[in-house]
Amino acid sequence: MGAQHMNTILPPTPDPNPPLSLPAKRPKVILWKWTLLLSGVFVAYLMWQCGSGLYEGARQSKAAVHHFHEQLNNSEFEKIVAEADPAFSKSGHDESIEFLRAVHTKLGNATSESMGGLHVNATTGGTFVVVTFDSTFTDGTAQETFTWVKEMSGLKLYGYHVESKAFLK
Repeated sequence: MGAQHMNTILPPTPDPNPPLSLPAKRPKVILWKWTLLLSGVFVAYLMWQCGSGLYEGARQSKAAVHHFHEQLNNSEFEKIVAEADPAFSKSGHDESIEFLRAVHTKLGNATSESMGGLHVNATTGGTFVVVTFDSTFTDGTAQETFTWVKEMSGLKLYGYHVESKAFLK
C-alpha cells in the first residue's frame, strides 16, 4: 500500500508577543440623554434667574413707589425730581414740578397702593422696570404707571403716568 496522505489539523500556534491586556469594550454613551439633561438644567437655571429678577424688581418697585408717595404727600416735588433720572425732566424741571404739584392738588395724599402689573426689560440702554399700581388717594383713585431705571444704588424714576377721574372734575 502506498503512503496515504493524511490531513491533520494542528492547533493554532500561540502568538509569541501577546498583548498585555485586551482593549476594554466601552459601553455606548447615549449622547442624547446627556444633551437632554443638560438642556433641562440650563432651562431651569434661566427660569430661576428670570423669576428671581421679577421678584427683585417687584420688591424694589414697591419700596420705590412707597417712597414716591411719601414725598408726594409731603409736597417734596423738588426731591422727587432731584432723585429721578435726568430723563424724567426731559420736558423741563419746572414743568415736572408743576405736574407733580397738580397731581397732589387734585388727588390729595396717597393712602394705599396695590401692584397691578410688572414688566422688566433689559436693553443696552439699561434695565427698565415698568409697574402699574391701583392707588387710593384722599380725593380719588388713580392708576399709576411708573417706569424705573435700575442703577447700582437702586431704582430711579424714569417716567410717571397717572390716570384718574378726579382730573375731570
